[in-house]
Amino acid sequence: MNNIVELPSGKILNIVRFVALIPTNTSNQDYELILEGYSNPVYLEAPDASALKQILQLDFKGKITATHSTWDKDEQLRKNQKAIALLAKRIERHQNMSEEESKEREELFEEFKLRIDAERLPGQKLYSRS
Repeated sequence: MNNIVELPSGKILNIVRFVALIPTNTSNQDYELILEGYSNPVYLEAPDASALKQILQLDFKGKITATHSTWDKDEQLRKNQKAIALLAKRIERHQNMSEEESKEREELFEEFKLRIDAERLPGQKLYSRS
């Protein structure tokens, strides 16, 4: 699904890839737009940022307006109780792990990283820089 918009400056964006709108450190209310898949942020001047905020229907506090807010934190926590319990068990298991087992796991992970990178082309390594 595409959601293409044109800003007052003429910039055309696919806002489906919207991640964040971050104010720059300058006092003139310019912003940097972070889009999924882009390596660098898109610089937006104040009029473009204002138009984008309207398009995204954000209020001045940066919260989604009530028409789009259907997420309930308590309901989400209730739904996630099984996952939370599993995570708590895993955390407890790792906290109680012996030093020997910890070292063994670390060595296995190092071996895993070497094997993975050995199968990848130069420049596409996940764990090493070569």
